[in-house]
Amino acid sequence: MLEAIVGTLGLVIGSFLNVCIYRIPRGESIIFPSSHCPNCGKRIRWFDLIPVLSFIILKGKCRYCKSPISPLYPAVETVCCLLAIASARVYGLSVSAFLLFLIGCILIYISVVDFKTYEMSVTSILLLAILKFGFEVSLKGVSKTSMTFMVLGPILNALLVGLIYLITRGYAMGLGDVLLLMAGGVGFTIRQAIVCNFIAFFVAFLYVLGLKLVQSILKGNEKKREIPFGPFISIGIFVSTVAGERIADLYYQLIIVR
Repeated sequence: MLEAIVGTLGLVIGSFLNVCIYRIPRGESIIFPSSHCPNCGKRIRWFDLIPVLSFIILKGKCRYCKSPISPLYPAVETVCCLLAIASARVYGLSVSAFLLFLIGCILIYISVVDFKTYEMSVTSILLLAILKFGFEVSLKGVSKTSMTFMVLGPILNALLVGLIYLITRGYAMGLGDVLLLMAGGVGFTIRQAIVCNFIAFFVAFLYVLGLKLVQSILKGNEKKREIPFGPFISIGIFVSTVAGERIADLYYQLIIVR
């Protein structure tokens, strides 16, 4: 019952997050006007705004003009639902769980916007840093050690990408990538920073490999498209925030066994 309630709240917040993802980069208000079809401009009624379910009922098309609805909408809602349930399972009904959920939401926002526009807003990155600080304090409290990693964590986490940015003069990596790693690295230990960067680069490698494989099978003559690194960094940040130390422990155990 509790998971159903938490999951439903996750769906609702995911629906609102979709509004933010669509409107904020365009400089539009997230409150006015009310939800409407971007193609025909018709106002969307409440029964067509039910997260995920409305998309399925409408078969992914606008009720009025039949223009396709991006599958990104139900995808974001579903991920937020699972994120809410997972946060509650790991930390229970606590401040830590709520902050972890918000961290996940802001990372989703940053990832989708970066993927679509190749841009990251300083405001969203700053918000991530604040949420990370609050989350780390809620878990570890305020001590000399925890405050030390609040300062060192961002430097450790962004060191590699920062060097790449400086060496290539922003060609291989953008300043947004460096700032995102710094914000996400608040409170990170050196092991968490290593795990975060490894996951980011590894998932990016798998994505590029899969993309090349699909293109070779389809034999399409698609134009080369820049690949935003933000989504992969976000995955690394979230995984390392939740399980970075455990992943590092597991890795060291495997080495010792060998």
